[in-house]
Amino acid sequence: MTNTQPPDMIRKLILFIIGIAILGTIIAMAVYFGVELPAQQAMLHAPMNIGVKI
Repeated sequence: MTNTQPPDMIRKLILFIIGIAILGTIIAMAVYFGVELPAQQAMLHAPMNIGVKI
């Protein structure tokens, strides 16, 4: 009973899951640095009329 097929399938499944996780991390970092971070930095600047009393 030396059937090696199930461990090979499990190994391939684990590698697939790890690959998907790495790809998701890369995509999330690209979105963060490309979209989210510039939007956050643009919001840091105070409006020109701050501190003006009417």
